Amino acid sequence: MYKAFKLKIMTKTVVFLFITVFAMAQNKRLKSIETSFENLDFNERMLGLKKIEPSQLSNNDKALFYYLYGQTYYANSNGAAGLSYFMKANDIYKSQKNYDKVIEVNLIIVEIKRLTDYNYKDYKYLIDEAVDYAIKRNNIPLLCKTYKEIGNNLFDSDPSKAIDYYQKAILENKKVKDSFFEADVRSNIGLVYTEKIHNYKLARKFNALALDFYQKHHLNFDIACNYVNQADVLIKEKKYDSAMIMYKKAEALDIKDNNTNTRIILYGYMADLYKEMKNYKKALEYTDKQKVYQSLNDDNQQVKAIRDIDAKYKTKEHKDEIAWLKSLTKKGGAVIVFLIVLLILIFLGYKNLRKKKKIVEQEKLIQTQKLENVLQEQELHEIDKLLEGQEKERIKIANDLHDNLGSLLATLKLNFQSLKKQDVNNDDADNLFNKTDELIEEAYQKVRTIAHTKNAGVIANQGLLPAIRNIANKMNIPGKLAVEVIPFGLEERLENALEVTIFRMIQELLTNAIKHANATEISIHLTQHDDSLNIIIEDNGDGFNYKKIDKKDGMGLANIEKKVEQMGGVFTIDSTEKRGTSILIDIPL
Repeated sequence: MYKAFKLKIMTKTVVFLFITVFAMAQNKRLKSIETSFENLDFNERMLGLKKIEPSQLSNNDKALFYYLYGQTYYANSNGAAGLSYFMKANDIYKSQKNYDKVIEVNLIIVEIKRLTDYNYKDYKYLIDEAVDYAIKRNNIPLLCKTYKEIGNNLFDSDPSKAIDYYQKAILENKKVKDSFFEADVRSNIGLVYTEKIHNYKLARKFNALALDFYQKHHLNFDIACNYVNQADVLIKEKKYDSAMIMYKKAEALDIKDNNTNTRIILYGYMADLYKEMKNYKKALEYTDKQKVYQSLNDDNQQVKAIRDIDAKYKTKEHKDEIAWLKSLTKKGGAVIVFLIVLLILIFLGYKNLRKKKKIVEQEKLIQTQKLENVLQEQELHEIDKLLEGQEKERIKIANDLHDNLGSLLATLKLNFQSLKKQDVNNDDADNLFNKTDELIEEAYQKVRTIAHTKNAGVIANQGLLPAIRNIANKMNIPGKLAVEVIPFGLEERLENALEVTIFRMIQELLTNAIKHANATEISIHLTQHDDSLNIIIEDNGDGFNYKKIDKKDGMGLANIEKKVEQMGGVFTIDSTEKRGTSILIDIPL
């Protein structure tokens, strides 16, 4: 009797300790997911949440669990699935009278309803409640979010009023200085100007303000959305090549959250644009890419269904194991302890094995990246040697012209001037002397100009921007030709060989605009971001059809395109006959 009683006490103690440890582990796991939530992708979030048993959580943590579940689905563009979890979280927050969280979740529900079939009037009461609550409680962040949501709801029906509410949100946000929120609102304002008001200049301004913040904080998803918005402006201006550059920049970004849906939308846009450009081969290629990601999305749904079935099976299996363990308690508590310890050891061993496997995979990836870097450095070294040789050759030619041909022409000029002073009555001879003198003077000045090019560019160590301004000033002819340089960034010097290459390319493009396009106005935009240099050269000249240009002609465009490609950049020409030319160059730094 005593032994049976002792065994019963021991069994209950072990079970109680196991439940306590399990509950603590659940709570710790939930907090870990909450802390790292923004840095996890959809699958990582789902995997972490599925390991948590909500019945073991306190009410506070249970509400947080449902809230994170809703956010996970919503961030993956599945508002319908997320809505049920938000409603569950809201019920718990209401029971606890946590009205801050109730209003916050209400705003998310408003956003989901706005993006589905609901009418604004059907849920406007939720927004009005949020405004009243935020003002009474002096909750500035909540008031900012609510004003932004009102603007979103007025986007289609009253764009001007939407902008007013966006500006109200920005004004209130000055009190809390949430830079990310302000960037998002500015992005929305840019979208209103693009889609509804059609003021593309202001659209570009607000897009640029938002992009600056996103790039500083490496927010790839937001940067991709911004590039798509910029492409939208360019498409409306019929600048299809420039728009495609923006799409490709968005495509090149590594996006963790919502990657699959982002690719589906982006590739759809790119396919449509290629159709508009009559490049049907590329349109088909991106349609196929879109289908691949759509199938991945379908696969995710299938995986979810399979996991649901698997979870049900494991629940049944778990119940069977509990019944089995209960039967074993009759034989002795030591067996239960042994099994629990064994399970813990198996779990730790499995976790350690996965960790080792992950380390091996990371080491392989590092070795691959090292090899790629070595190959890239070798290629860049060869290009640097080529550029250095070209520059030395230019200096040598300039010196030879200056020292040899220049001095010879100067001597000839003096000789002819001496001949002119002699008494010659023949008028024809005098005219001949005058013309010869003019030609020699012109040749002499040209030789000096060629010789001084070694001091007009980046070779004199003055930097890329001063060199471009210098050549622009020299090309300016009052009343005939205006060359404008518009820089942004460029606060630090670039690598010398790169500056030389860029200067030579711009010099060649300026010469083309003057010589072949008969331009009277040329603008040079130089914008340096953290990881790239963007160059736009626009002129009001005759324009041309680049596809019809013979690449063997002396315009040098093919050579420039090849140089840009060697540097890993993008070279785009947007030109229409009799409507000027825009040349865009994106070079990674």
